Amino acid sequence: MLSKYTIIGLIVGCVICGLGIASLVDSLAYPNEIRETNDTFGVGDSDRIRFNAPADSVQMLEITGDTFDVKIFTPNEKNNVDNSYKGKATFSWTNTDSGENLIQIQNTGKSEFNISGSFELSRDPLFFTYHILVIIAGIVVIGFSAAFSARKPRGF
Repeated sequence: MLSKYTIIGLIVGCVICGLGIASLVDSLAYPNEIRETNDTFGVGDSDRIRFNAPADSVQMLEITGDTFDVKIFTPNEKNNVDNSYKGKATFSWTNTDSGENLIQIQNTGKSEFNISGSFELSRDPLFFTYHILVIIAGIVVIGFSAAFSARKPRGF
């Protein structure tokens, strides 16, 4: 017969393993991450957005304000932008090569400005290791709980 500590440990270990497996399957099924942004900045403020994007990913950015300077650097240099704008500017590009995108925005007007956009990012490959570690932690919990059935430790 299993002790109550063994049953609790089995349940907790299975939940931990289940979470790790679900996260691992999700990251393998959807390797790209979509990040939405909607920020407002004051007079004279600037913003820098830096991210890694996979090949064939679509990036969209809309800026609304009095006047502002925009610099966009992409792995594919034909998408690069370095201009001043008034009112509203909309940018949309597709990364033909994977790599780092850098967006620099400086408010040069006399009112605040708003940035909204949608960026398709590459997931960090280190998260694969994190998912494996969570699964291993669940297996360790199951192993320790099984020891409670084999021989009851002192003090329990």
